[in-house]
Amino acid sequence: MEQNQQPQPPVFDQQQGPQPQYQPQYQPQYQPQYQPRPQARPMLGFGEANKIFWSKSLDFTGRARRSEYWWGYLSVFIISLIWSIAACVIVVFMLKGASIDLSDDNEIFRWFLPKYLLAFSPMLLLMVPVYAALTRRLHDTGRSGWWIVVYLLCSLVYLAGSFYLIFNMFDIVESLENMNWGYFLVLTLFYLISVVLGIVIFVFTLLDSKPEENKYGPSPKYQ
Repeated sequence: MEQNQQPQPPVFDQQQGPQPQYQPQYQPQYQPQYQPRPQARPMLGFGEANKIFWSKSLDFTGRARRSEYWWGYLSVFIISLIWSIAACVIVVFMLKGASIDLSDDNEIFRWFLPKYLLAFSPMLLLMVPVYAALTRRLHDTGRSGWWIVVYLLCSLVYLAGSFYLIFNMFDIVESLENMNWGYFLVLTLFYLISVVLGIVIFVFTLLDSKPEENKYGPSPKYQ
């Protein structure tokens, strides 16, 4: 009678060990791909930053690095300071030859302020490259330039109201009982909004560039 065949034990190789009888056929379908960390370009120097700043004086598109904006802003501040001092000196010399009563502070003030503002008005042209660079700086952090538009509108309302108050200050002080306090409340409200928006925008300009490309273009800092 034939004996039942018994299962044979696995054969072990002395060098390689036991030979597996099952080879897994599963292959992972997803291989994670790790992108290399973007490398930051060196910070722009004063000369290089101002070259870009002034060459894009009318460019409100694209993105701008912190170094480009702040070095350019510094150059505008220096120019504005020198111009303001020179304008003030010129107006003071004009005042000496003016035919007004120098003992009347009200008359001096009314004569001096318009002429000083007129002498300072050319400096307003320098605000164009500043706001262009500021717009690009906000774009670099992924934010819209409409922040600046809202800030400027509130600031213009406040400045217009302030100039009206300055030119009519003496008449208003003489009639405190008839003063329109609602006017002062609205003026204060726009002032506070301008201050808050100015602080918020200032904080935005201090933020680092976004490494990735956004809807305003590729990052000028990271490559």
